[in-house]
Amino acid sequence: MSSLFIDRKIRYFKYAGEANTDAVLEVVEERILGGEISKVVIASETGRSAIKAVEKFKKLGVKIIVVTHYPAYTYTSRGKIPIGLMRSEYQERYKYLVEQGCIVVQGTRPFAPPSRMISWHYPTPEAVIDKVLEVVSPGFKIAVEAVLLATDSGAIEEGEDVVSCAGTFKGLDTAILATATYTMNFFSRFKVKEILAMPICRITKYPEDEDPCWRGDLNAYLIIP
Repeated sequence: MSSLFIDRKIRYFKYAGEANTDAVLEVVEERILGGEISKVVIASETGRSAIKAVEKFKKLGVKIIVVTHYPAYTYTSRGKIPIGLMRSEYQERYKYLVEQGCIVVQGTRPFAPPSRMISWHYPTPEAVIDKVLEVVSPGFKIAVEAVLLATDSGAIEEGEDVVSCAGTFKGLDTAILATATYTMNFFSRFKVKEILAMPICRITKYPEDEDPCWRGDLNAYLIIP
């Protein structure tokens, strides 16, 4: 093999959304077994994706950092879903993840700060970054932000290479390998080194579950155990 390049496999999904969660974790497992990965970041609003990751990676010796939303709601064509792993509805899931050795981080998305409340589409610098990252995929954007949040919280050291997984609306459909930085150093030090998985279609309709590009089972999210 040439010393000038490295061949890596990328998994492309025909659709975006929760239906791809298991397939994303499968690709990440392969990358972990390939070496040099000790931490995996999972963006998880309800704990479902994080629990699947724990079960998938429990014998691989990696540390899982779960990055969750502050308590709020997302809206679907069939009703609203409570999000934020630390809220009362998800305490059993939160407790389980902590017992399994996960670090759980809650925070505000770096590219959706209070300034965006002027208007969700107001062209603040953060909003521009948000929309540019979303050109790749919404999951790509969240995967990047999850690494920043985890680094700002101290769960990851700046300069570490980590795998980060996120998705579109619900579940996982994107995974990247990135060099972590604090949010303030995003432009100077953050680096996406590999894309492991991503969808090839783009969501253009809201709520996302009405878009023909989205696939997933909302029942699991609308019915809170």
